[in-house]
Amino acid sequence: MDITPTDLSCDILIVGSGSAGAMAAIKATLAGADVLVATKGPYPSGNSTKALAGYGAAFGHSDSRDNPEVHFGDVVRNGIGLCNEKMVRTWTTTICDLTEEMRSWGLDLIRDDEQYNQRPWEGHTYPRMVHHHWSTGKYLMKCLSDKSKELDLDVLSHTIIGGIFKDGDTVAGAWGFNYRSGELYIIHAKAVIMTTGGYGAMYPVGDNVGAATGEGYAIAFDASAEMLGMEFGHYLPTPVFPKALQVKFVFAGFINGLINEAGARLLNNKGEEFFFKIYPETGATKLTMEELTRRIGEEILKGGCGPHGGIIFDISEVDDEFKDHPKYGRMWELAERGKVDLLEDPIELICYPHDLVGGIKINEKGETNVPGFFAAGEATGGSHGASRFGGSALSDCLVFGALGALEAVNYVGKLSNHTEISPADIDAVRNKLTNWIAQEGGVDPAEILDIIRQIAGENLNIARSEAGIKNVFSEIADIESNLIANISAQGEDDKQTASKIRQAIEAEGQITLCRLLGTASLERTESRGGYFGGAYRLEHPKQDDDNWLKNIVLRKSNGGIKVSHDPVVKLDEEYSEAMLKAMSTEWAIPDDAEYYSTSE
Repeated sequence: MDITPTDLSCDILIVGSGSAGAMAAIKATLAGADVLVATKGPYPSGNSTKALAGYGAAFGHSDSRDNPEVHFGDVVRNGIGLCNEKMVRTWTTTICDLTEEMRSWGLDLIRDDEQYNQRPWEGHTYPRMVHHHWSTGKYLMKCLSDKSKELDLDVLSHTIIGGIFKDGDTVAGAWGFNYRSGELYIIHAKAVIMTTGGYGAMYPVGDNVGAATGEGYAIAFDASAEMLGMEFGHYLPTPVFPKALQVKFVFAGFINGLINEAGARLLNNKGEEFFFKIYPETGATKLTMEELTRRIGEEILKGGCGPHGGIIFDISEVDDEFKDHPKYGRMWELAERGKVDLLEDPIELICYPHDLVGGIKINEKGETNVPGFFAAGEATGGSHGASRFGGSALSDCLVFGALGALEAVNYVGKLSNHTEISPADIDAVRNKLTNWIAQEGGVDPAEILDIIRQIAGENLNIARSEAGIKNVFSEIADIESNLIANISAQGEDDKQTASKIRQAIEAEGQITLCRLLGTASLERTESRGGYFGGAYRLEHPKQDDDNWLKNIVLRKSNGGIKVSHDPVVKLDEEYSEAMLKAMSTEWAIPDDAEYYSTSE
């Protein structure tokens, strides 16, 4: 395969094509910019297509007491003290207008006459989820796809971006590789918007699309972008065994309900009903989703897992009435289709990363610390604080995709200096790919990805230990010196070679990503989390507000990682005091309303 670069140019390069990327592309194009989209899959694609329930937008149609200020309070509370309040304020006051704009593009979410049918969801004080039955993500992405076709967007599909080019401190473009055609693209761009999504595909089990391999975080870090909250993730429980039941949302939503209501039990490999017996300090009479995910992770770390690596979920003594209950009947239907006997066959549970809560540090305009570099969506950190609750992903992606695009257009319009990509930087990229192809008898990058997957699953899950994190650093260093240095992308034909080059780019990125996750996790010497997510340290089980109401920021420095702490971004003092007062009264938990729950 001949690696001959193809030069392309645009005003704004958008990397990724989920809801954040597609929205950014549309908004930037409507504002008059010359836009090019690079996406690993077809356009549009990504995890946004998998969003089921809808997204939060405080129209107040299902309950007139709801408004963007209440929505703000819910997000901040669920972020456990670490939300960037300016971002949250911008997000919750923008999403309704943006939804109405998308309606003009053809997004017809479920309504009762002229009002949205807003369903309740856990963590939201009032019913707030706008939706299209249980396929909101697919429906939303179709709308964005149709609008993109109308605008005739330029798209590089099946293209992985491998790095950012800079002219001094300023973005000058990027390089990408089409893993189907084998083309190397040198993209001259005045601004880049990173919307590469999450990292779930770096783990053994998960619900993320295969393209969500996480190298976008590494690319941003290597471009000197600051990374914030990399220790925080959003996790879901799922059976690891039997495989027929893996990553089924029907289980994630109802496991705790079966424990609390139907007599199901969580057992370790000693047969101990470990939650209530091993962790009596919680004082809990009912198991919350937060405790469920956290304690499963902790018990696995302590060696309490079964033969398949999970915690035993025993429902053998569940009463027959629950089998016919409309809430749980779907579980039995799912099991029957998978030829699983829920009462007799062993079931083991693990937790898997649904998304990363932290990421590239941005402000309320989608700007990073690097001139010309913007970001939006799951690739970013700040708005969710320590824990993202349901109904937040799509709305956050849409808002900051739109605002990041408009700020990028503004930046390009004011750009006075013409940036250039160094020929030496281009040669370095070409030489790297050429060397991968020329390497004989080297290491298959797919093998490296498999090893990293195992390392991440064992040591970088919802609960983490100091020994496990240090093991990550050791194993990653070994991979880098003995495997990455000897990558071979030689395939039986050009198609296979191109695919191996993509895997090699992903493997290099995941090496950096593992270091970022490990560094932030080791630095935070407390446990902090909420609905499904957070960061839990085995050696530091308590939340420590005295010392840790601050964000961990990682920066590239002298080939390593520099760690610093940033204060939480607050609104102005007068507004914050009013907000806190309101959050403690009618906004937080009204007298006649409780948090809605998916299990109710």
